[in-house]
Amino acid sequence: MRNKLLIITMMMCLAGVLQAQTLEPNLKWGKPTEAELTMTSYAPDPDAEAVVLCSQTEIRYDLVAGSFKAYRIVKERFKVLKDVGKNVANGLISYDYNGHRLGQCEELTKLKATAYNWADGKLVKTKMEGSLVNHEDVNKRVRLTKFTVPQVTVGTVIEVEYEVTSDFFTHVDDWEAQSNIPVYYTSFEITVPEYFRFNVDERGSYRLEHVIEATAMTLSSGGGVLHCQGQHYRYVGHELPALRERKMLYAPRSYGQRVTMELRSVEIPGQWYKNYSASWEDVDQRLLDNEEFGGRLGKNPLKDEMQAAGVADIADVKERAMAIYRLLKEHVKWNEKYTLYGESASKVLKERTGSNASINFILINMLRDAGIEAYPVVMRSRDRGFLTVTRASSKELNTFVVALKLGDSYSFLDGSVEDGWLDILPDRLLVDRARVVGKDRPGEWVDLTGLSEAKTQSVVVAQLQPDGSMTADVQSRMTGSEAAYLRHDFRLATDSATYVSELAQELNCEIESMELTGHHGLGLNVSRKMHVSKQYDASGDMIYLNPWVLNVLTENPLTEEKRILPVEFPYVSTESLNTQVTLPDGYVVEELPQPLSVKSEDGALSCLIASACADGVLSSRCQLQVSKIFFSPNEYAVVKNFLDEVYKRLQDVIVIKKAQ
Repeated sequence: MRNKLLIITMMMCLAGVLQAQTLEPNLKWGKPTEAELTMTSYAPDPDAEAVVLCSQTEIRYDLVAGSFKAYRIVKERFKVLKDVGKNVANGLISYDYNGHRLGQCEELTKLKATAYNWADGKLVKTKMEGSLVNHEDVNKRVRLTKFTVPQVTVGTVIEVEYEVTSDFFTHVDDWEAQSNIPVYYTSFEITVPEYFRFNVDERGSYRLEHVIEATAMTLSSGGGVLHCQGQHYRYVGHELPALRERKMLYAPRSYGQRVTMELRSVEIPGQWYKNYSASWEDVDQRLLDNEEFGGRLGKNPLKDEMQAAGVADIADVKERAMAIYRLLKEHVKWNEKYTLYGESASKVLKERTGSNASINFILINMLRDAGIEAYPVVMRSRDRGFLTVTRASSKELNTFVVALKLGDSYSFLDGSVEDGWLDILPDRLLVDRARVVGKDRPGEWVDLTGLSEAKTQSVVVAQLQPDGSMTADVQSRMTGSEAAYLRHDFRLATDSATYVSELAQELNCEIESMELTGHHGLGLNVSRKMHVSKQYDASGDMIYLNPWVLNVLTENPLTEEKRILPVEFPYVSTESLNTQVTLPDGYVVEELPQPLSVKSEDGALSCLIASACADGVLSSRCQLQVSKIFFSPNEYAVVKNFLDEVYKRLQDVIVIKKAQ
């Protein structure tokens, strides 16, 4: 009996292996194959928690009541391989609902989802009920439809189908071939009527199979049909890897394989012609004409409050600007949402909360009322990927910050700032392409990556004992983003004792006392004084000392040997650490590590580490500088090797021994 059971088990395992080896794209919907139902892992990526077995996107055009419409038909099949992979059962579809305004909206139809499970040798099919579908209006234009597929467990195959009918035939959303899970098979098809002229571009690190060919089309027209020629595009991808989260990278999906289509013009011979190629000047004007953008620029809703606070009497322009910002923050709190369009000031002030855009519109009006030039600076935040400057469209944008014209230069501020100061923005807003938009003035591109420079200067004065114990006075001054991050961490801590305890764990020492200055509210700097104790290894007459009481670099986050994606630092920074350790009487340094002086070829990364000992005092110095935040995939090895070298040197142990 045991032998029979063993044979059956081996046959089942062999069958699973053979199924994995012979898995073929299944383009029949509603009929998952036995191989799909019984597979337990995905050979190209054994660690995958789920996989896209098949994804098909098709865009069709038609004429309805004399106007073009675009139909986006999407079909997707997923396989859940691990417990965490069950999140593929939660779907989200975004579209321009726009209050169902005639000729200016999109409509989601034909949404259905089904879970397929293989149980006791039978296929169990579970359809999604309407109660598991919810709609949320993000604003007057955008609607989110959220849904959950029922009866999903490890091993489930999920199929989702839907269609979006769009009046915006001039815009084709980018088609993304890759996902945050691996994709076994994916395709994109679109047939473009001869009247349309598109710029079509494929981007990414993997080439897709593609076919572009002329074809005949038949469109509806006033109860009849319209025959015309068309251009058919078909792209197919096989075994595309997952775009997983990576350390030191904000938006992996923005670097994935994709097809972009931009409409240049529509021309129907003998009837009409329209050029849809937009410039950024066109985008500027459309934003200013939009009631939820340009319409929010005007009256100052807190005029009386500003007068009562005496804001106009503040001579220094920067201090006046920050007084205005503090006053605004007394009346409204950021709701942790970044948006491009804003709600009415009265609604925001009544609810005492709003998105960064809603707060920024009020801020601009207050600044202008106080005699300070202020403008919106539109952008695509770093977590959404890089802005394509050659593709002028407001759909490329998702938020904005405020530019204050101070003399001949700009300073920047945002409604989301809780702990910073002028020019200290959250790192997701430090983009290289942002556009200053203003009425009766040309738009202007600005680079924000050099803002929010973080500086930390620390001095450690320590006394080492023969048993390896050490006490030290540590003084640090943080400027810019480092100060903002300290304020942020302190503000979110349960209490000051918890903050001190977590910091001590991070530094691997005991903090016996700590004093902070400038850690509440807004400001440029924070100062910190600590008295700490630390235990080092000691054996006999030997003490093994690492002189860096503060952690300059706790690890090298770049562990991959190769990487096809960029590396991003949060902000430009300089960290300086000087330590002076008084040795026990009669003890000397056996040998000092060689000094390190390393710099990248372009000078964007540099580090100096050196130690010296004189008159019983060991002095060590480290200065680490990052002067740009974006490094291309070609520079990955440079960044990784630099961090490797610095990290290894910071782990050096200096042997202190008793003199003979």
